[in-house]
Amino acid sequence: MCDSFNIRQMEAFRAVIKHGSISRAANSLFITQSAVSKLISALEEDVELTLFERRSGRLQPTPAALKLYEHSDRVFTELSQLGREIKLLKKEGPRVFSIGLLPVLASRYSAEVCKAFRQRHPTIHLSLMTGNTAMIKDLLISRKLDVGIISTPINHPAFVSETVLGSSLVCVMPQDHPLTSKDVIHAQDLHQFEFVDYNPNDLCSAVQSKLFDQFNCSPKLTINATTASLVMNLVESGFGVGLVHPATAYWRKTGLCIKPFLPQTPISYYFCHDQNLHNADLIQSFAECMDEVHAQTFDVSYNKTQLACP
Repeated sequence: MCDSFNIRQMEAFRAVIKHGSISRAANSLFITQSAVSKLISALEEDVELTLFERRSGRLQPTPAALKLYEHSDRVFTELSQLGREIKLLKKEGPRVFSIGLLPVLASRYSAEVCKAFRQRHPTIHLSLMTGNTAMIKDLLISRKLDVGIISTPINHPAFVSETVLGSSLVCVMPQDHPLTSKDVIHAQDLHQFEFVDYNPNDLCSAVQSKLFDQFNCSPKLTINATTASLVMNLVESGFGVGLVHPATAYWRKTGLCIKPFLPQTPISYYFCHDQNLHNADLIQSFAECMDEVHAQTFDVSYNKTQLACP
């Protein structure tokens, strides 16, 4: 039956996908290869899907397997979070404040916000996780997160969605790039230059695509990335130029040239939380820390004297 598979089968399945072979999966789970094979066979029988094919002596996941692996991420994220909370309850440890944010915001900016929060509340245990907007919304509604920073507001009567991090994107490029000679980068300047994009389902990718269509501009898309930090690393490695939120660009002091970008392309996120949570004091404090750290970066979109260029 399709509803009879168990967690152990899924652990074996995910381990094979992650490690690429039954032997390495077995080592990671501290069980025998035979046990892994049996778990995979049982899972395929239970879900009535072919999950792996043998090619040149290696297991290759089928499209169905890759889709199942993607959907299982949410379940295992929740289980991991539950396990951590149980451990903290056993230890009767400090209050836990859990934050969910988009991968694009997983940068030095978020680290600085957590640092500022920690200075205010040294006894609070912070739990930070990344996920897409849909996942974070689900975790908020199920009360598994205290706050979420996501790309669209949450449509639920018990929740508040406040606009945060409103700034215009800036352009990042290698320090030897031809565009470094310009004081300000215009959308048309990027035409036919190699460009590092975000993954298609990311808010920034949608904003950039609309912008390029508007100005009939066609950068050469070389590679997609999940986070702004990764975009900047790829830019520094020579994959092209990129557009990032100044809250991320500000903390990158070396290796890149950062320029104002026109037309000003505002982008913002939503700070979402349950309006009736018991830890409203911590939510308010975290929001203030976000504002404080963001205030340090606000002028980077417009004031070229603050930008890291040779």
